[in-house]
Amino acid sequence: MSNDQIRAVTSPAPPEAQAGRRHALTALIAVNVGVAVIASVMIVVRDGFDLAAVFYDGVSPLHEWGELNSPAIEDGAYWRLLTSMFLHYGVLHLLANLLLLWLAARRLEPLAGSGTVLTVYLLSGLGAAVAVYYFDPEVLTAGASGAVFGLIAALLVVSLRARANTTLPLVLLGVGLVATFAVPGMSIAAHAGGLLVGTVLALGFGRARLAVTAATAVLLVALAVARQFL
Repeated sequence: MSNDQIRAVTSPAPPEAQAGRRHALTALIAVNVGVAVIASVMIVVRDGFDLAAVFYDGVSPLHEWGELNSPAIEDGAYWRLLTSMFLHYGVLHLLANLLLLWLAARRLEPLAGSGTVLTVYLLSGLGAAVAVYYFDPEVLTAGASGAVFGLIAALLVVSLRARANTTLPLVLLGVGLVATFAVPGMSIAAHAGGLLVGTVLALGFGRARLAVTAATAVLLVALAVARQFL
């Protein structure tokens, strides 16, 4: 990290300045909530109002089009590698991921910038999807958890390199890891993929940021395409 970045971490901007710099967090929450509302409306229109479907495990036509489905990706539906990170199976799934997203990104964005938060979220989410595509191709899955793991990893790396307080990222990481192995249905591959990509991107913060980001994006796309030939 540069000296300016280290000073930013150790001497954060005033609350009013920080609030004005959380555009990425606001946008990510808005997109995830908007997609969830559309999916819920689709479920109600198609199946009628079912509390369990809306809150716990609903699958809408939007999910069928955009969730992570490895056979469909092999048939050319590559958009699922991106759309799946904005889809959730019910309101509770959404709220759990948005809480972790809010806690991580609200601390990271004033330190690293809105563009960095968006980049880490998108590439970590892509890394999570690619990991599932390779190591757990039988499952149908969706959710922002892989992307959120990437943000938590980035926040931890930034805090460690600046010798700042690491309590929050360590707690978030611990909660995420416990949930990964304790809660049925969690995708270990997705969480590991997001965590790895977020760590790599954060280690590249500084002069090599652009090169590391570009190389990571190219590698993930190349891996996704190469899966067709394995």
